[in-house]
This record gives sequence, C-alpha cells and structure tokens, in this order.
Amino acid sequence: MTSQEKTEEYPFADIFDEDETERNFLLSKPVCFVVFGKPGVGKTTLARYITQAWKCIHVEALPILEEQIAAETESGVMLQSMLISGQSIPDELVIKLMLEKLNSPEVCHFGYIITEIPSLSQDAMTTLQQIELIKNLNLKPDVIINIKCPDYDLCQRISGQRQHNNTGYIYSRDQWDPEVIENHRKKKKEAQKDGKGEEEEEEEEQEEEEAFIAEMQMVAEILHHLVQRPEDYLENVENIVKLYKETILQNLEEVMAEHNPQYLIELNGNKPAEELFMIVMDRLKYLNLKRAAILTKLQGAEEEINDTMENDELFRTLTSYKLIAPRYRWQRSKWGRTCPVNLKDGNIYSGLPDYSVSFLGKIYCLSSEEALKPFLLNPRPYLLPPMPGPPCKVFILGPQYSGKTTLCNMLAENYKGKVVDYAQLVQPRFDKARETLVENTIAEATAAAIQVVKEKLLRELQARKQAETGLREFQRQYEKMEFGVFPVEATHSSIDEEGYIQGSQRDRSSSLVDTEEAKTKSENVLHDQAAKVDKDDGKETGETSPFKRHSQDASQDVKLYSDTAPTEDLIEEVTADHPEVVTMIEETIKMSQDINFEQPYEKHAEILQEVLGE
Repeated sequence: MTSQEKTEEYPFADIFDEDETERNFLLSKPVCFVVFGKPGVGKTTLARYITQAWKCIHVEALPILEEQIAAETESGVMLQSMLISGQSIPDELVIKLMLEKLNSPEVCHFGYIITEIPSLSQDAMTTLQQIELIKNLNLKPDVIINIKCPDYDLCQRISGQRQHNNTGYIYSRDQWDPEVIENHRKKKKEAQKDGKGEEEEEEEEQEEEEAFIAEMQMVAEILHHLVQRPEDYLENVENIVKLYKETILQNLEEVMAEHNPQYLIELNGNKPAEELFMIVMDRLKYLNLKRAAILTKLQGAEEEINDTMENDELFRTLTSYKLIAPRYRWQRSKWGRTCPVNLKDGNIYSGLPDYSVSFLGKIYCLSSEEALKPFLLNPRPYLLPPMPGPPCKVFILGPQYSGKTTLCNMLAENYKGKVVDYAQLVQPRFDKARETLVENTIAEATAAAIQVVKEKLLRELQARKQAETGLREFQRQYEKMEFGVFPVEATHSSIDEEGYIQGSQRDRSSSLVDTEEAKTKSENVLHDQAAKVDKDDGKETGETSPFKRHSQDASQDVKLYSDTAPTEDLIEEVTADHPEVVTMIEETIKMSQDINFEQPYEKHAEILQEVLGE
C-alpha cells in the first residue's frame, strides 16, 4: 500500500532559528475574514472589534469613500462633485474602490475583514458574481463568520432602534425604553438574591438604585432627541429580511458548505456584540493563525536625536524607546542603519533617527518620509531574502567584437541582474538631442533668413523711390523751363547736378566759363519758347502740353502711392517658402549636418545615473 505525500500548507520552521522563523512569517499569508449575516444583525460592530484586536483592515464602503475624498485623488474629486450635485454614487464605482483597497499593500500585510459583500443591490453585479469575486481575490478569505438570528427577534430589535438627532448615535430599545430597563433591573435583582447575606444585599441594592436613578436621568435627557429612521420601521425591516432570504441566503449556504468547517464560526445573533467577540477570539486561539505584526515608530515628535550620532550610540538610544514589555529591548537588524527601501532599489542610503521604526523586535532606520510611507504599509517586500544584499554592479570593458555583450547577458541571466548597454541606452538620447538642436537651428536660421530678405527688398524699394524722386525733380525743372521761369540759383543747381552726374571734375575757373555758356544757352531756349508762345497766341493760355500733363499725372500718382502706403507694406510678403529663404536654409542644414556634436562628460554621467536609477 503506497502512501501519497502530502504538501503542508505551512512548511516546517525551526522556532529556535530566528532567521528561519522571520522568513517563514514574511512569506506567510495574512489572515482574512468574511462576516455573513442578515441585515442589521451586527456584522459591522463585530468586525470593528476584530479589527482592533487582530490589527487587520476593515474594508467598508463609507470609510473608503471618505478616504478618497480627503486625499483629493481623481476618484475623490469625482465623488465630491457627484455628492455636491446631489447624485448617488454608482455601485460600479464603489466596488472598484473596494477592490483597489483589497489589493493595496497594507491589506497584503495586515489582512482584511469584509462585511458588505455580497450586498442586496443587484445593479452592478448579481449575488453569484459578488460571491465569485470573493473567491477569486488574490488573498482568499481564511475564516468565515456566520451570525444567525431568528427573523422575529431581528425585526423586533431593529424596529426598536432610535437615533439621536444631534449626535447620530443609535440606541437600542434596552437603552432608551424605561419599561425595558425596569424589567431588566428586576430580573437582575431576583437573580442576585440567592446565596448572599442581608448586608451584602442591602449594599448592592443601594448601589443599583443609585445607578438606576442616574440611568433614568440620562434616558429622560435624551428621550426627546431620539427619532426612528425609515429603514427601522417594522414593515421595512421585514421586507429587507425577506429579500435577503430569497436572493442571498441560499448562495451563502453553498459557500459555507464548501468552506473548511474548522474555519467556519457560527454565532448566535441574540447575544451582545462583546460576547460574540470573545467567542470568536477563543476560537481563533486554537486555529494556529498568526496575527499581523504591527510597526511602531520609535521616535515621537517631541523627542529629538542628533542625526550625526554614531551608530552604536544611536541604537543604544533607540532600543529603550516604547518598550512592549519590561526588560524587552529592541534589537539591531541586519540592515543596521541602511535604509531597507532604498537598498531594495539598489541604492545605499543611511537612515535617519526621525524615521526609525520597530518590526518583529528589530530596529529599521528609513532615509526619508517617502521611504517610510511604503514601509509602514507593507514591510515584507523590503525584508525578504536575499535582502539585505548590497547591490553588485559590474562594469565590463573591452575592444569591439570582444564578446562584452555576450558575457554581460550570461552574467545577468545567471545572477538575475539587468544589462545596461551604454551605447544602446545613451545613443538614442544623443540622437534625440541632435535632432532637437538641428530643429532649433533651422528655426532660428529661417527667422534670420526672412529678416535678411525683407531688409534686402526694403533697400531695393528705397532705391526705386529715390530714383522716382530724382525723376520728379527733373520733371519739375523742365516744366519751369517750359514756362520761362528759370531762376539763376535753380540754373546753377541744375547745371551743377548735370556736371556731377557726368562725373567731370573741373577747377574753379573752367566751371565759371561753363556756367556762362550754359546761361547763354538757357537764354536762347527761353527766347525760342517765348517766340513759340507768341506764335500760338490763338490757343488757350491755360492749356498744357501732353508731356506736361503726363508728367503731372505720374508725379501725382507716385506721390499718392508713396503717401498712402508705408514702406514695409510695399514689399512682398516673405515666408519660409521664398526662394532666397529656401536657399539660405539649405545651406544651414548642410552646415548643421557637418557639426561635430559632442556632449560634455557631465552629461554622460547624468544620463548613466538616470539609467541606473530606473
């Protein structure tokens, strides 16, 4: 007969080997609870007691929504806007946030307790889908707690609840109804009469009487502030219980039947929550379940320790902070003063006394607030073997085609490392920087070329305008000559200009002779014009020659054109597509391609540090 080997759920660990015990705890799964029961039976109250004692996370919808709104996350801002506008929060969003909480790092370390899944709402998910959701969680529930209560007792208890209109506190019937309080007092008095002397009875009666009077005074004060909620009406409670039995109860019974009966705890819902909690804790003692290990911040806000303190002196000081028992001091961990979070990322940083915590009896020093937060949520990933292992960084050099890449890949595969090929990682960054530089150079060259072409066109326009101005001046002088108005100064000026245009340079005596000759010629011309005017005496005196009219019209057109339009507006629009601009840009691109692009050594070191940090 062959015996089959069974794999133990929790492997054997030597409890006297500290390292093995700690490793076994870090690899263990946190205990997770699910509480089932009818609406109003007391699931939430019991879950709060278990949360405080077992240090697990109570995953409940309302605290999660409040946490999201307080943190002002994207979901929190959306929730706040929906509540302000009077909208109801959809079930899909609530379930999504609860799943995120169940997969959070703190739940992975401390465990969870659920009371609101499955719910009566079937809008987002059916009951079967909600049950499948619980079964498929990464951390499956270990303990199922089922609170049973008869329908009549539950309906009477819920319908007797009253809420304070100012504080919101809910009072049960035996806390606010004077008749119920009096009946409880009488029953208690009858039960205590047997087996006691007369003196003891008198003393107890006097104490009970005083307590009863004080209780009745408190009831009288709060009685007129109590109101009944609509969901606590008897008919509403009966409808909810009936709906629960029709839609959820049968599916939950199947789940509980499939669960390990050793980890199924059934409770009587008629008992008070404190008694139910004690029953659960007694059962958990015999199930070999481990509570979550809490983390304690050793240094308070009022305590100050010098950061430059030596390691030995620092640990001697920290070992006596917040002792959990007399003569039980915290011990130094293998990490010493090195930050576990940064060491996990491959960096060695010394921890600070302000961020020192204790976990599993050891002291851990964190380097910053950013490192402290994830460590407090879940320290397991940072403490599991092979940590604390200092980061090993190997730099391989060699000529081209010597096998550097092959050797790096083999070492990385063997030691689970990461290959950082400097050429492959840095060259794309340099290429991108080069492209950016070329683009910026082309943009600057385009703007400069457009400006140069504009200035060139502007100079050409100004030259044309000067030529037109000279032409108008010449026409004006000609008109004066035609009508016989020829001042001596103007004659001298025109003759001098003509002599300047021809480029002749004469001395003073020769220029005077030329001036006299020009004056004689001018007089002859004037004489001929006067004769011509006498000959054409029959014509109108106001009529002008065609050349004169043409010159006047041209002069007026040029003057009007130059006066109405600014100089910059007269030139054509210059863009990047202009032929001259395109030619200049092509020359710039050709020059930029020939640039020897080299980065300083500081930039190489910065890029390498960034790559190693990733």
